[in-house]
Amino acid sequence: MVIAGCGGDPAVTVVDDPQLESAFGAVLADGQERTLGDLAQVADLQGEDWDRMYYFRVPLLMSEVNRILDTSGLVWKDLPTVGAEGMIVFMSEGRVVHAVVDRAPALALSGFATADSVVRADTSGGLERVGVEAKGR
Repeated sequence: MVIAGCGGDPAVTVVDDPQLESAFGAVLADGQERTLGDLAQVADLQGEDWDRMYYFRVPLLMSEVNRILDTSGLVWKDLPTVGAEGMIVFMSEGRVVHAVVDRAPALALSGFATADSVVRADTSGGLERVGVEAKGR
């Protein structure tokens, strides 16, 4: 996922992951709680382990993403914009292993989640979204 960017700065390309989107959508559709670890099994992690997942709502600033993730100097390619809800980032020991455009349903997560975080439908405030239990900031 991390590749060399212009001028030697590392870069991450944000991709679509329809299987992961579908797994989150199923939580909303059937109302069944799952763990994030169960859902992440369908993600295109290319064999990479992960220990944290972060969520960023659109609009995004590369500097803000890097500040929160402590990834100074990382170049983000294809950051989601109009038509997307946000971006899902899987990390392993401070390294980005997978970055995904979130189109629908929208996720609700403040801080970071781990494999044992509970994922459930959240229709509070009249919005249909998927709530992900935070394990820290």
